[in-house]
Amino acid sequence: MTGILQLTEQLNPLSQTFRVTESGGSVITSIGLFFQSAPAVADPQLPISIELRPMENGIPSASRFIPGSKVTASAADIRAIASETFSSSTEYKFELESPIFIPENSEMAIVVATAAEVGQYKLWAGELTEFKYGSTTEKITHQLDAGVVYRSSNGTAWTPSQELDLAFKVYRAVFSQTSSLAVLDVDVPPEKRLTENTFFDDYTKYVSDPIVFTAGADSASIIHPAHGFIVGDKVKLSAADDGFDSADTVNGIKGSSILGSRTITAADPYGYTIALDSAATASIRAGGVGLMATEQYVIDQIQPIIPYNKPANTNIEFYGTFTTAKSFADDNATAYQTVSNLRIPVENQYLLDTPYLITSLAQENDPAKLNGSPSTTIKVKLDTSNKYVAPYINVNAANLGVISHFIDYQDSDGSSVANRNKLSTIDYVAETEANNGTNASKFITIPYTLQNSATSIRIYVDAIRPDGSDFTVWFRTNQSSSDQDIEDIGWTAFSKTQSGPNTSNYSDRPFANYFYQYEFNVFDIPSFDQYQIKITMNAVKSTRVPRFANLRTIATV
Repeated sequence: MTGILQLTEQLNPLSQTFRVTESGGSVITSIGLFFQSAPAVADPQLPISIELRPMENGIPSASRFIPGSKVTASAADIRAIASETFSSSTEYKFELESPIFIPENSEMAIVVATAAEVGQYKLWAGELTEFKYGSTTEKITHQLDAGVVYRSSNGTAWTPSQELDLAFKVYRAVFSQTSSLAVLDVDVPPEKRLTENTFFDDYTKYVSDPIVFTAGADSASIIHPAHGFIVGDKVKLSAADDGFDSADTVNGIKGSSILGSRTITAADPYGYTIALDSAATASIRAGGVGLMATEQYVIDQIQPIIPYNKPANTNIEFYGTFTTAKSFADDNATAYQTVSNLRIPVENQYLLDTPYLITSLAQENDPAKLNGSPSTTIKVKLDTSNKYVAPYINVNAANLGVISHFIDYQDSDGSSVANRNKLSTIDYVAETEANNGTNASKFITIPYTLQNSATSIRIYVDAIRPDGSDFTVWFRTNQSSSDQDIEDIGWTAFSKTQSGPNTSNYSDRPFANYFYQYEFNVFDIPSFDQYQIKITMNAVKSTRVPRFANLRTIATV
């Protein structure tokens, strides 16, 4: 990996090239240079720096450097070791910010630069045919293999000195172990302002007032879609600078009864319910725009982004230790169980079979749940058979991308139906209604306007329908000349049965794990020249969701 060079910092640089010849390459840790002098105390205390640059067309790169290779030393540091007499003690070792892997047979350039005047810093060097230091009879007759000194006035144009080499050392790592394990703990999710977006504004008015009160009730619901909590979890509610505080009263309830750590007594996809110490005076929504809350991330799909390098004769593997989650409709799942050493791909998006959870700090610290352990850990196994090289990861650039599926399987009538969930935060609204149906996952097309009126609709869609999932296709129609807007008309579901006349092959392929072409038909309905399609999706387990491709609609007479 190379970075863009800060050319304005490079004044009168000097460069020495070298080549890594070790089979498999080497991991460079530091560069040693030998100094004869440094700026005196009375002179400006200008530092000196080095960096590594790749070679391009036989000269040091004019525009790129190796990230992590730039190191600076002060004049005082150099002066402490500089000497008019050459010895090993005149070496100053520039320790690199991080070890840098150099592949086999790669040529690199050490670039030395300072803003000090010419002659303030002096480096020991050797020149072909000159006498060796301390000798009047023995001359230098051999040059450094594949090494050349380059001079430059601006860091971009270089002139080689073919008979000159700096005195320098390149230090490489020697790995004492053939196998190591790096453990990366995933941070807990940050607090969230509950009015930060408007995605659900059409029926929850998510832009403000996230607290739902019922007159006379000593509980309140908090609008917080995709919160990741289940019943019994602790949520921390707090006030932003523009929110109410503990001393304020909200709808007859003291702020101190709302803010702080609260136990969740009911939960659905749109939020959760907490207990209060007194009854609300009115059935209203309140809370303003300044309410903050902790949250948790459900992991249905995972994409670890961990930059790494795997030189020859090395290997790297990635594993995860996760905490199980409980989907809203899954009666058989148990949350807060630990699953260890699950092999995961890196850089690619991966659909999990079981949902997991990145928890808030309250659940991590709960002795009955995680007891202080992180909810999600990525383990990186590093192996090498060459003591001079090893695979490595960039921890500073590592992150864990997760996708949560906003889906449930609602029980509309409140009966005890297995693997169904009830709504507690907002009122249930059937999908037959024109607007605000509460099914968590849905897709709605734009209204289509026809040139000629039609009386039938045929739908083709490729879909995967895993075990425990379901989907329904809906339509609504209208005459464009009607006074009624199509968006104010209720929805009708397509039949899912083979019995006519409105047939479907939906029941032919239950619980398929591959794409299958589904067909839905409705015939002989009142004439229309506008229509719209909706697909609602349900799943017992949030990782096993319907997936779709190639939706085709045909309106016919």
